[in-house]
Formats: sequence, C-alpha cells, structure tokens
Amino acid sequence: MDIGDRITVAREAAAISKSELARRIGVHPSACIQWESREGTYPKLEHLIQLAIILDVRFEWLATGRGEMHYAVAARDERPGYGTPEMRLKSDEQRLLSIYRSLPPRRRKSFFELLDFLAGDKEKSG
Repeated sequence: MDIGDRITVAREAAAISKSELARRIGVHPSACIQWESREGTYPKLEHLIQLAIILDVRFEWLATGRGEMHYAVAARDERPGYGTPEMRLKSDEQRLLSIYRSLPPRRRKSFFELLDFLAGDKEKSG
C-alpha cells in the first residue's frame, strides 16, 4: 500500500470527502486528488502532519506504512497535540480556524482586524 492508498483509507474511515479534507487543510481540492492518485504528488510534510491529525491516524503509519493505523484506545489522550482536554479545540474554535485557513493570505489580515474590532480592541486593528 502506497501513501496515496493510506490517505484514501484514512479519509474514507474518517468519512470525510476530498473536498472537505482540502478545505480543512487549506489546499485546493486537486491537491487531495493528486495525493490519492497512483501517479500523483506526495504531500508536503506540513500537510502530512495535518492529514494525520484531521484523519486521526498515526503519523508514522500515514507517512511510511509502518505500525498501526490508529492509536490504541488507551493511548488516545497521549497523542501529540491532544494531551489534556483543555488543549482540544471546541467546535466554535475549530470553525474559526477552518474559516481562517480557507481565506487567501491577503484576506487573513482583514479577518483579524474584524475580530479585533468586534472584541473591542481597536488599537490592534489600526
């Protein structure tokens, strides 16, 4: 099984479409299509990390095919980035992050300016 197959298996196990996965990572849907294609491209390291987190699979398995696909149930709270419940993003925080990642870089500054304004911190937005 090559990396494209592993991405497909993990994505389907997570019940996420290629379009949704691309949106969450902040890439064009064609990138996900390429990653899953036999003759496609290999994802950048930063995207591979995001894939492992979003698809809830072990990075080593996704990158190399070695080891188990998923963390053992007992080890789920020991996964990198998932240490304590306080570190987990709430749904509204996930939504904000998703919106931010979907914006083109030139619009991200305006996004923060709007958030600063809404929060009443007019000094940061000017």
